[in-house]
Amino acid sequence: MESFGKILIEARQEKNIEIETAASDTAISKNFLEALESEDIDKFPSNTYAIGFLRNYAEYLGVDVNQVVTLYRAKRIQNTPTPESLLQKQKRPYIKVIIIISIVLVLAGIGAFFYITYLQQQERAKEEATLLTNKVTAGKYILTDQPLTKRVYKGDIITVPTAEGDIDLVVAQTLEELHLITPVGTQILELSEEREIDIDGKEGTELIVYLSDISRTDASRGAEVRIMVKDGNSIRYAETDTAAIPNAADITKEKLTIMQDNRAYPFTTSITFRAPCIFRYKVDNQEPIEDYYTTNDLITVQSMNGIRMWVSNINAIKIQVLANSRTHDLEVGKAGQVVVQDIKWVREPDGTYKIAVIDVD
Repeated sequence: MESFGKILIEARQEKNIEIETAASDTAISKNFLEALESEDIDKFPSNTYAIGFLRNYAEYLGVDVNQVVTLYRAKRIQNTPTPESLLQKQKRPYIKVIIIISIVLVLAGIGAFFYITYLQQQERAKEEATLLTNKVTAGKYILTDQPLTKRVYKGDIITVPTAEGDIDLVVAQTLEELHLITPVGTQILELSEEREIDIDGKEGTELIVYLSDISRTDASRGAEVRIMVKDGNSIRYAETDTAAIPNAADITKEKLTIMQDNRAYPFTTSITFRAPCIFRYKVDNQEPIEDYYTTNDLITVQSMNGIRMWVSNINAIKIQVLANSRTHDLEVGKAGQVVVQDIKWVREPDGTYKIAVIDVD
């Protein structure tokens, strides 16, 4: 049977991490880490402590947590002492009794290993089925000259425009800690932590990230973050193409004005699905995306100028528009109505701009 201690040692050595460094990074005593690697499980005050330390150490080394925990439990079962009653009842033939007991224990250990593995596979299958039932389309956001305050989820992408091209930050984990993948490595933030981060590998830092809320037990709740550009950097702010904004006089089927301002800027549109429907959308000049969505699915996109939506049942979706830190809820449409709509900036004759909902033929 594979050794969980060997897996930990090989993972640590492969990453060139000293045991003292690992103890400092994980806040786990060096003696306990050595006990895990040597599989000396009797050194732990309880099974709960051992499994907790093993999970944290495995996550730190980037190995399969479920695999090492399963191997640990199988090891513990094998180390369970034989009841004294079995040893005292028969002294002869004692060799035969020992062999039988050993075989039983080995078979029990193997059986426990496969049973635990089966239960874990069933649990993973349930989780995957739940995710498929309640899928969330990854959100895409563009950092502007305004701080980005948002609840982000695993898979979301924050794009930072720079003079040398766009840089994408990917949300990799939203459980207990926020993991942000950047071109120069993964940044890990804890609750209430504010950190300056480097995203281009050059001298100095470009962004300030603050983690205001994250769950310790439920990754699906996401993480509430505030990301802003640090003063004196080379960030190229995302801007709306005002030359491409149509005049209000040219719009004949405006349905609703969401908000008005003296300038145009990027805004975010969130679509929550109240019922299944076919939905297609096109952001600015990007390629359109079409899919069949089910109840509780969510799409969150940021646009420079606007978004066009094709929906087979307007009553199946709820739309929110977030602009200039204000959220606007749009009225739910009639059931069964097929709709094509634009939500975009429009220029008024007085030089101001407004975000309007416009029906499209």
